[in-house]
Amino acid sequence: MKNIVLSILTLWFINPRVYADQVVYLSPTGSDDGKGTVESPYYSLNKAIEGQLDNRSETDTLFIKVATGNYYMDRPFVIDRPSSRPIIIQSDGDLGKPCFIGGVPVKGWQKYGDKLYRAYVPEVTRYGLEFEQLYVNGKRAILARTPNADWYYVKSSSETPFVEGVRFADYAVQRINLNQEDWQEMSKLQPSDLQQLKFRFYHKWDITHKRAAYVDVDSAFIYVNGKGMHPWNQIREGSRYLMYDYMEALDTPGEWYLDRNTGYLYYMPYEGENMKAAESFVPSLEQLVVFKGEAGSPVKHVTFENISFRYSSYRMPEHGEEPMQAAAFTKAALSFDFSEYISLINCEIGHTGTYAVWFRQECHNNKVEHCYLADLGAGGIKIGEPYFRSDNRKVTSHNVIHNNIITHVGRELPSGIGVAIFHSSDNQVTHNEISDLYYSGVSVGWVWGYNDSPDLWTHHLNSRGEAEFYQAKLKSPAVGNIISYNHIHHIGWGELSDMGAVYTLGESEGTKVTNNVIHDVLSYDYGGWGLYTDEGSTGVEMSNNLVYRCKSGGFHQHYGKDNKIENNIFAFGHYYQAQYTRAESHLSFHFKHNIILQEQGETLAGAWETGLLDIDSNLYWHLNGEPKFGKYTFKEWKKLKEPHSVYANPMFKAPLSDDYTFLSVKAVRKIGFKPFDYSKAGVYGEKNWVEKARLSPQTLDDFQQKSRERLKK
Repeated sequence: MKNIVLSILTLWFINPRVYADQVVYLSPTGSDDGKGTVESPYYSLNKAIEGQLDNRSETDTLFIKVATGNYYMDRPFVIDRPSSRPIIIQSDGDLGKPCFIGGVPVKGWQKYGDKLYRAYVPEVTRYGLEFEQLYVNGKRAILARTPNADWYYVKSSSETPFVEGVRFADYAVQRINLNQEDWQEMSKLQPSDLQQLKFRFYHKWDITHKRAAYVDVDSAFIYVNGKGMHPWNQIREGSRYLMYDYMEALDTPGEWYLDRNTGYLYYMPYEGENMKAAESFVPSLEQLVVFKGEAGSPVKHVTFENISFRYSSYRMPEHGEEPMQAAAFTKAALSFDFSEYISLINCEIGHTGTYAVWFRQECHNNKVEHCYLADLGAGGIKIGEPYFRSDNRKVTSHNVIHNNIITHVGRELPSGIGVAIFHSSDNQVTHNEISDLYYSGVSVGWVWGYNDSPDLWTHHLNSRGEAEFYQAKLKSPAVGNIISYNHIHHIGWGELSDMGAVYTLGESEGTKVTNNVIHDVLSYDYGGWGLYTDEGSTGVEMSNNLVYRCKSGGFHQHYGKDNKIENNIFAFGHYYQAQYTRAESHLSFHFKHNIILQEQGETLAGAWETGLLDIDSNLYWHLNGEPKFGKYTFKEWKKLKEPHSVYANPMFKAPLSDDYTFLSVKAVRKIGFKPFDYSKAGVYGEKNWVEKARLSPQTLDDFQQKSRERLKK
């Protein structure tokens, strides 16, 4: 017996790494030629895991302790094979979050003329670095554009298709005719400027980025080529556009331009901005973290804690950026495939060119919690794939997005979403603050139409590996998703149309949208809604939500079936309070026990009279007179559709000051309304964390000014 015990002890001490956790250290002053110890730390994450993933048990944790400071990345942090060994990457100490930077600093700014500064970026001429973002003192600068605010309008357009495609041409050439008065400064451009000149065209819910294949300055027209125009989102008369990325446009503080031939970067500072002390970066990496396991053998159990990632790039593709809802195919700074139990805890991701995080193919049980995601080029977080795979493998599922701040979104691709769930099920998006973006706050689903219908559309990957529209009898896997206790506000900014703070499409049984606070949704044209069930949304519950100050109303259903819209407060829609577009032969939705408070606009707009609905027991109140239901008075509407609904003051304490607590519940009890505590929505925790979620007074003032401008038109 004694010999057996001695043998066990000998094995234990001979090979302690098999049985004990391991610690590797990183420092900004470390070297990958070091030993990874406290005395001789490494510098990069890739070095820290080198040789550490193979032949390890699931209980043998690798701790990577990261000292505070900046780590300049020359390539992404990659795990590209299966790993089940737990890895915990965390800050070493409490001096602040270590920061992994996917860019290079810009130094040596010199005065250039009366208003500009310039700096030489050697990486441009030495290594061919190209970039389309510049960050100065923590703020995204504006790539020189014309006009400086808003946009110009297209005069007319025509298209010549050459290669047939799905729903639109696979290759076509468009001629875009522009207004001569908008092109006065174009005569100053050199041929090299015209080759670099880029255009952004705005559609209803997405945009097109293109470089002109041919420019005729004198006659003010251009040719662009690539995919054919989408029939539903064409570049046509009245379409908005702007021009950017040329030196002559650099005429406003905050704008910049790069001369790719010389490597000189030009910038016009804001008043009082000291360029000699400025901290400036240009991005060099598109992605900062890439995990990719294998089908059936995922990367597992990796935690990032108290880590910051900053500066990643977006560059317009060589053949342009074709329009796409939700910027669905755009990459993310942190990207995960075949990954499970990946956690981002108390991290920061900022100044990205694309999305911040994407749990893409077969990602399960991952978590993003208490993270600050800000100044994002596209959207915040994507979950699942925006294309259908026919191999019957499981879709991404059971991920948690909880208590995060997602703000200042869509700075390069305005159609980016705060949190986008595609072909993915059973995810939870809870207690997040989502604000200051140009399109929808949360989007769920990626099929257009009803399950097993021959008219259903989604995307798939074609033989070239490209995502294209795909029509077949399918079942949407976007079911059982929970969107609860989020605060979603100040979105749209009058840039795009057809948006919802929470937007669903396709059959989504078990999806619940509950206890959210939603307000200040401002679309460019139509479609600035709070809750929006679109394109066959089915089996969605939307209850206990407070929704107010939405341009087009608190709720809209385009078409769908058997959705439950109950026990919500819809207040102060500008044009409408609620809309319903398409009446169908089945039950479209239940609309009961809701409070509708209005100051102006129509009460119910659309197919409410003719549609098949379960509508009753709602409370209506108009601050400036009795509500109108199309051609009907409330008394007539009550008799026609809603026998148990009431017209009464809901007795909110101060709704015009955003206080929707009740002075009395006597009136709302008559409709069976159950009061809910809307103060629980949004982030929670430490006081400074909650304060961090608030938009600045300047941003709030800017949004109010934009609202006044858009609502006049």
